[in-house]
Amino acid sequence: MRTIRDTLTHRVTLTDGSVARSLRGAAIDPARDFFGQTDLYEALNLTRIDLVRASHKAFLEAGADVIRTNTLRANPLTLAAHGMAEETFILNYNGAQAAAEAVDSVPGRGRRRFVLGVVRDDGWDVGPAEVEAAVDTQVQGLIAGGADGILLDVMPGLGRIQAMLSGARRARAALGCETAIFLQKTETGPGFGPRTLDSCDGVVRYRQGDAARTAWLDAAIADGRVNLIGGGATPEQTARIDQALRQRAEDNLRPVLGWLRDQTSVDDFEPASSWTTFPEAEMPAPVAVKV
Repeated sequence: MRTIRDTLTHRVTLTDGSVARSLRGAAIDPARDFFGQTDLYEALNLTRIDLVRASHKAFLEAGADVIRTNTLRANPLTLAAHGMAEETFILNYNGAQAAAEAVDSVPGRGRRRFVLGVVRDDGWDVGPAEVEAAVDTQVQGLIAGGADGILLDVMPGLGRIQAMLSGARRARAALGCETAIFLQKTETGPGFGPRTLDSCDGVVRYRQGDAARTAWLDAAIADGRVNLIGGGATPEQTARIDQALRQRAEDNLRPVLGWLRDQTSVDDFEPASSWTTFPEAEMPAPVAVKV
């Protein structure tokens, strides 16, 4: 069975857009749904999980391969400022579960889709032990909720990466699983040192997508500079990027990374049956978020 690590190693994949952006204008009561906080969309994992799940489903129906959990600020060090540190585990568990339920509810039509549990470095001014413990709690919630992989959205050079990696590995060991732990690198951002790379299971090379910039997309596919493309702000934008990727794919689904294509054929590393093609007419139409 293919894993998220295999997919990110071999393919240029498409992720969703922002849950927060997709829910702008939804019928949300800040006092009730954000617990009186300002735009704390992670709180919806407790109060309006229906909206979160609907957002994920809309991006999947538009063509996303990977769903990122609504957990950017669901770390106890960040939530403490909102008086919600004690809700860390359940916020992350619910966030991962909602994403997994959305993936299960939308037919893959010959391909697997995945959930990445997101942990973001918010610039916490605490020591390494506190960072490690906080990430441990957050990642345990994400893995228990069904995340296929953990994505650490980190800031290279600020000294917290090793503590975050240690916390994620500690959570994985506590749950007795092998969930992959990835570091996120933007296309133009700094790289990671050998010690850091040895401590994770891979690097997600991310760039926000733009269906209009086809020259960039062709170059990115050819040289493998990205393996995860953001789906834009709306499902409609995701659908356009999905089509752009399909037009460049060997199997009408997702392009093989250029360096790998130069070394072997698609079928040598990933059987064609695992990414079955289907007529364009059978593609599901993008569905807007219902609020």
